[in-house]
Amino acid sequence: MTEAPIAATEPEVRTSDGAIGTFAAAEVRAARAASYAEWATNVSKPEPWGHRTVVTRADPLAWTPLRGPLASCTVALVSTGGVHLASQPPFAIYDEAGDASSRAIPGDVPTSDLRFSHSHYATEDAMRDPNVMFPLDRLRELARDGVIGASATLHFGFMGFIPDPAALVSRTVPDAARALRERDVDVVVLTPG
Repeated sequence: MTEAPIAATEPEVRTSDGAIGTFAAAEVRAARAASYAEWATNVSKPEPWGHRTVVTRADPLAWTPLRGPLASCTVALVSTGGVHLASQPPFAIYDEAGDASSRAIPGDVPTSDLRFSHSHYATEDAMRDPNVMFPLDRLRELARDGVIGASATLHFGFMGFIPDPAALVSRTVPDAARALRERDVDVVVLTPG
């Protein structure tokens, strides 16, 4: 029996952000399948790699009371829903250790420029309406209506699946917090992924 020839061009598909793409070459798909098989074997072990409990403590707890009325506060969004700009690299959703990086989201970006890369929730609704995960338009409306003082000029997206948060806690979050403080952000609204 002879094998069917591989098509000269791979079929086109529409990706979640609406772009037209093609499937990876057969060799690439085979390598990914082998990698996934190895990952599946590892996660079925009694204590799978990347799923051990990592204890982190904020001691003392960094709690800051609200300094004034919400109507005079600048509010930023921070999400672990894998939000990023179309022009930014997506989060490494297949990395076993997770992706501890962040994506800076400018405050004036159109929500149509937002994308979501996450493997632990269905991103289709967020792709249709980014406000279900990253309510930037709603935040702008609250500012326009005087409920809050202002929508921040900078927001952040993170990946939510990070089994070992050491790099996130020691480097990424402090860098993001510093950037928000430099912009006089008073309140941060967290949306989980």
